[in-house]
Amino acid sequence: MHTVILSALFYSWFGHAEARNTITPRHVKAQIVDIKSQLQAKAEQQKAEARKKEQARKKEQARKKAEAQKKAEARKKEEARKQAEARKQEQARMKAEAQKKEAQRKKAEAKKKAEAQKKEQARLAAEKKRKAEEAARKKAEAEKKAAAQRKKEEQARKEAERKQAEQERLAREQQEQARRDAELEAQLLEEEAELQAEADKVTAAGYTDYIQSEIVSNWSRPPSARNGMEATLTLHLLPTGEVDNVYVSESSGNSHFDESALRAVKRVGQFEQLQQLEPVLFDRYFRKFTLVFNPTDLRR
Repeated sequence: MHTVILSALFYSWFGHAEARNTITPRHVKAQIVDIKSQLQAKAEQQKAEARKKEQARKKEQARKKAEAQKKAEARKKEEARKQAEARKQEQARMKAEAQKKEAQRKKAEAKKKAEAQKKEQARLAAEKKRKAEEAARKKAEAEKKAAAQRKKEEQARKEAERKQAEQERLAREQQEQARRDAELEAQLLEEEAELQAEADKVTAAGYTDYIQSEIVSNWSRPPSARNGMEATLTLHLLPTGEVDNVYVSESSGNSHFDESALRAVKRVGQFEQLQQLEPVLFDRYFRKFTLVFNPTDLRR
C-alpha cells in the first residue's frame, strides 16, 4: 500500500516533462494531505500496538517472576517444614532410645533384686531345715535318754524282784528274764523305729516347705485368684529333684489358678536340695507326693 501511495506521489510531483509547469488541480493536493495523515495515524497505531505488546510482555514477565518467587517461597517453606519434621523425628527417636535404656536399666535392677530374694529364700529354707534337724536330733536324744532311764528303772525293779524270789523261782526267773529281755529289745527297736519315722517326717516336712517355697517364688498370681483358694497338685519327681510330671489332682474351682500353679512348678523345673535326701526317704515321701498349693498373699 505504501508503494502505491509513493508511486502516486512520485507521479503527481514529477510527472512528464511537458506537464511540469502544469498547475496542479486542487483536488489532488487535498488527496496527498489526506494520505499523509493516514500514514501518520497508521504509524501512531503501530507504535501504540507496539507499546501495548511491550506492556503485555512486561506484565507477563512480572507475572512469571511473581509466580517463580511464590514457588521459591513455597519450596523454602517445604524445606523448613521437612527440616522441622526431621528434627521432630530425631527428638522422638532420642526420646524412645532413652526410654528403652531406662526400661533395660529397671529390668536389670528387678532381675538383680529377684536373684537376691531367691538367695535369701534359699538361705532361710536351709536355716529352717537345719533348725528342724537340730530339733529332731534333740528330741531323739531326749527320748533315747528317757528310754534308757526307763530301762534302768525296769531293770532295777526286776533285779529286786529277782533277788527276793531268787531261792524259790530261780529257774523260772531266768526264763522270764530272757523273755523280758527279748520284749525289751523289741520295744527298744520299735521305739527307735518310731523315733526314726518321726525324724523322717520332720525332715520330709522341711523339704515339703522348701518345695512349696520354690513354687510360690516362681508363681505369678492370676487376677482371678482370691483368698482361700487352694489346688492339690500331684508331683512325680526324679532323685535329682527334677519334675518328671505334675498335674492337678484336686481343682481349686478356678482354672486360671490351677494353671498358674502348674506353670509355677514347671518354671522351677528342679528342686536341687532333694539330692541331699537319702534314697529311702526320697522314695517314701517324694518320688510321688501330693502338695496343697495355697499361697498366703491372695486377695480377699
